[in-house]
Amino acid sequence: MSPSTPGPPAPSRRRLLAGGGAVFLTATTGSLLAARSGGSAQSDDDRAPGAGPPAASPTASAASGWMPGVAKIPLERNFVLGDRDAQRGLVLHVQEGEGSLYERFNTPGIKTSSHFWVSRDGETEQYVSVLDRAWAQVEGNGSWASVETSGFAARALTEAQVDAVARIYAWGAGSHGWPAAVSERPDQPGLGIHAMGGAEWGAHACPGALRSGQRAEIMRRVRERLPGGE
Repeated sequence: MSPSTPGPPAPSRRRLLAGGGAVFLTATTGSLLAARSGGSAQSDDDRAPGAGPPAASPTASAASGWMPGVAKIPLERNFVLGDRDAQRGLVLHVQEGEGSLYERFNTPGIKTSSHFWVSRDGETEQYVSVLDRAWAQVEGNGSWASVETSGFAARALTEAQVDAVARIYAWGAGSHGWPAAVSERPDQPGLGIHAMGGAEWGAHACPGALRSGQRAEIMRRVRERLPGGE
């Protein structure tokens, strides 16, 4: 994940919660439920306070960068509004842990985030509009969207995760022009992996050989979802 200067801090309301073998700073139930219901938790006043989720139409979701049909939980910090210079596709990451990453990504000073997170059961949360810059792969942040997947590199994506990532990508293909292809290089649009960026992307092996190798199946499902099954 890339170190960047976080946005202005928002008042924090949190408690310690232990779960999934890790301890994260967790938002109060009230604030998290408000975010899940579509309330604004974006950086300060850049979006209308209390605005509901975008309409589920392709035009509306493309204009907002928020995917319909998934849990919308906007971060208050640790991302940059706008500042995207391209829509090359989606980068696959592995969490190396379990449980929602909202509280971790929303912690002041953590300087890391992703656009999406997918649980082992396929539950999908979106934290940052794909029109905004999340902090997931250093020099790749301006051109690529990102998805963290719950679990560990030594374990393959579950069936539900494969399907959920395919749904995210099919939405991005329809709304933002992501090509229905697997990417192996930062200059090659498609479904990529964190490791492909090398040192400029933080020199990570993420998400590991098992999950990297599942991209062909993800892309097969993406093509099934595109108009005409292309």
